[in-house]
Amino acid sequence: MSSRLSTLLISFGIVCLIGSGYLIWQRNTPSRLSFNIANAPAVSAHNPSGSEPVAVVIEELNIKLPIYPATLEDGKWEATSKGVSYLRSSPVPGERGNSILYGHNWTNLLGNLTKAKPGQEIEVLFSDGEPRRFMIEYTQVVTPDQTHILAPSDDRRVTLYTCTGFLDRKRFVVTATLLTP
Repeated sequence: MSSRLSTLLISFGIVCLIGSGYLIWQRNTPSRLSFNIANAPAVSAHNPSGSEPVAVVIEELNIKLPIYPATLEDGKWEATSKGVSYLRSSPVPGERGNSILYGHNWTNLLGNLTKAKPGQEIEVLFSDGEPRRFMIEYTQVVTPDQTHILAPSDDRRVTLYTCTGFLDRKRFVVTATLLTP
């Protein structure tokens, strides 16, 4: 009996170690925030004001994070573990189009983003001190092949997303439009 129990406990320990190793690998792999960009719509960068976004704030969710510019390199999305990434090839938040911001679903980053609701405000702060406020219109959960959330738009929107679901296989997306000053 004790031999069976020992074998069972050792097997369980090995499974736990393998699972932990996988989760550590996944947490340290920035490409998991990516979408399948083979079918992603093309976006172009433009920044008429010259001012860069430097922070994103969602007071109701206790989110206040720095923004770091990021690009697509060899089909992989740059990501930071220090804040939120702003896809430089998308419009500057508040300009016409769809501005893309993304970050890890970690407690100290966008862990609370999944609690976002329509009607809440997102504030993006800029290097010149100017804030731009956005109202959350809707949230959704998508798979990495549902790249329609990255599509250019005619309005002035921010799309903020993070990973969600079992083993972070989906994306939780918040879409917010600019509030007129």
